Amino acid sequence: MREVLEAFLSELRSGRPAVLATIVRATGSTPRDVGARMLVRPDGTTLGTIGGGAFEAMVARDAAELLSRPDPAPVVKRYAFREEGEDALGMACGGTAEVLLETAGTGPRLVVFGAGHVGLALARLAASVGFRTEIVDDRPEACAAAREAGVGEVHLCDAEYREGIPPVSASSHVAVVTRCHRTDRLALRRVLREPVAYLGLIGSRRKKAVIFEQLRAEDGATDEDLSRVRCPIGLPLGGDTPEEIAVSIVAELLQLRHAR
Repeated sequence: MREVLEAFLSELRSGRPAVLATIVRATGSTPRDVGARMLVRPDGTTLGTIGGGAFEAMVARDAAELLSRPDPAPVVKRYAFREEGEDALGMACGGTAEVLLETAGTGPRLVVFGAGHVGLALARLAASVGFRTEIVDDRPEACAAAREAGVGEVHLCDAEYREGIPPVSASSHVAVVTRCHRTDRLALRRVLREPVAYLGLIGSRRKKAVIFEQLRAEDGATDEDLSRVRCPIGLPLGGDTPEEIAVSIVAELLQLRHAR
């Protein structure tokens, strides 16, 4: 049981989506008692057991359905170990079980371009306040380090930031914090016209002017396109370490989330 709870806590800290299924009520004959737990991941893999067989398979399907919702709240589901009737599992045990399904990593989505020091610090901090984080980078070694750090889903893209980029939507938040001006521009170009909720670019006002001019000249970016980019990214809190920069960006994201 401890292993399951520690794994769920790891998912919470990293921003990875998962569901913790816990039996909170059991009557009659059931495979497991109250307190049995199982972790369900989006790919269908599980850790721990609440009884196996058709029961576990049904709970895993319900967990996947819960993860597909835009803002899933905890829910208690009832399962009957009977062959027929409401909530029946097609089993002959005769008891019933109620299972609490709790989610991790299902908050607002933050896509971080750049798996360097700032990107990792940002993904780690954002996950701790409820963001579902993803990291994009064109360097295999940086992506491997990000996966090892366990800071969310990691995407390896090509050198031109054209392939391997996860799709974004109107509810997505995007932070461009790559290793240099060139990759910042390539990443920004890829998402500039997407209807995202937040788009931030790391750098000085001078860097902003240079990159914006390149985007106008080479990619046909309009003033309307560029007006959506927050640069310098984050609130002006001071500090220049990766962790301090991450704090300023997350502060801006939280300000936006709470409309202040």
